[in-house]
Amino acid sequence: MRTWLPWLGLVAFLRPMIEVFILAIGEWWFHAGFKENRSLFRRYIIQITTVGREQDRVNEIIREIRSYPMTMDYQIWVVNEPGNDDVYPDADRVVTVPLDFSCVAQFKARALEYSRLVRRELGYNTADTKMTFLDDDTSPTWEYLETAYAGDYDICQGVTAPRIGYGARPFSHFLLSHIDDLRFHNCMTYCSSFQGIVGRPLFVHGEGLTITGYTEETVTWDWRIFASEDLTFGCNAAAKGLRWGFFHEYIQLTSPWTWKAYFKQRRRWMWGNIHAIVNRDVLPLGAAIRIAIRYFLSLFTFLASGISIALILTHTIDVPGWAHSLFWCSLAVWLLNFALSGWVNAGLRQPDQSAARFWLNRVAQTFAAVLLAPVTATFTIVALITTLYMGNPRSFEVIAKTAATSGQREQGGRALLREGAR
Repeated sequence: MRTWLPWLGLVAFLRPMIEVFILAIGEWWFHAGFKENRSLFRRYIIQITTVGREQDRVNEIIREIRSYPMTMDYQIWVVNEPGNDDVYPDADRVVTVPLDFSCVAQFKARALEYSRLVRRELGYNTADTKMTFLDDDTSPTWEYLETAYAGDYDICQGVTAPRIGYGARPFSHFLLSHIDDLRFHNCMTYCSSFQGIVGRPLFVHGEGLTITGYTEETVTWDWRIFASEDLTFGCNAAAKGLRWGFFHEYIQLTSPWTWKAYFKQRRRWMWGNIHAIVNRDVLPLGAAIRIAIRYFLSLFTFLASGISIALILTHTIDVPGWAHSLFWCSLAVWLLNFALSGWVNAGLRQPDQSAARFWLNRVAQTFAAVLLAPVTATFTIVALITTLYMGNPRSFEVIAKTAATSGQREQGGRALLREGAR
């Protein structure tokens, strides 16, 4: 055991160095190889898909986009479910999914499929139509929308960064923001390489996903799924020979505001992915294998690294000096990755924020990201195991997207409990 265990641990220790190499190659690929051709497109739809419970936030996103100095003609669509608020005065089109509409897909994918059929009726299912999909907690930068529109690809997307309310109070949200540091890191590393270079996605995020009308008509959203519609769409697009692209501009997200919301969100992601992996009418075999390997490697890296460190510190196993040096180098790279996440994620400056406060907060959040790196890594694995234990929700569980709505829902829940107690 002592002969092979150190080398097994060394493989896990080397992962940060391998990842930083992949990150650098992916970044180089975007700058050197990302193709743009605005003349291919004559129509741009920016679609916000929502259940309808975040009307204020959706209207805020629409106002943000309207304030951008956009260089192309565009339409903003809001697609929502019936029975909730639907007042979006600055939207070009509000599409409410009829209660009696049915298809194979469920929940969000069902709404997306209905909007696809609306576009087909309008003749927008062609290669000269571009569409960018947003969630009701998503603020794209102006550069993101411009690059997404110009990208000469059937399907493409940029970098996710949990910038909205990043590191803000309460303390639970501060911690959850930094637990999301890995979302940025994974996107910069694996999305840039698997989407941009290989053209076979490992991760796909619905926020900022940009496709042509032809791509949507070819792939459709009508798959036997209740979640992970973004992963399903992106992998099947690649399987059908459609061209993937990746670019380095930011789609700005919101981290969960409560621990309950965090586990609800991760549970939906986990079981949506598991459902896709095990069903061949959802994901092709090749995509399912590489996504399953990604989960295995994450668990292996965490366990092998932790066990090896413990065995080395207790002198249970001995490793040569050069291996020690390699370990410290890899650890430094690992921490630098978190520093980069903190720096980028804290990069959204509020309109009323002074330059001094902005830069002070950015430096503080970068240090916090580094200090909390062990917590982030550990809790990510804890969440993976916990959501597996919680079981399949078989539904699309929606979480609150702002501090205000999160607090209101919690207070509403407590009020209902008090009424029940009476």
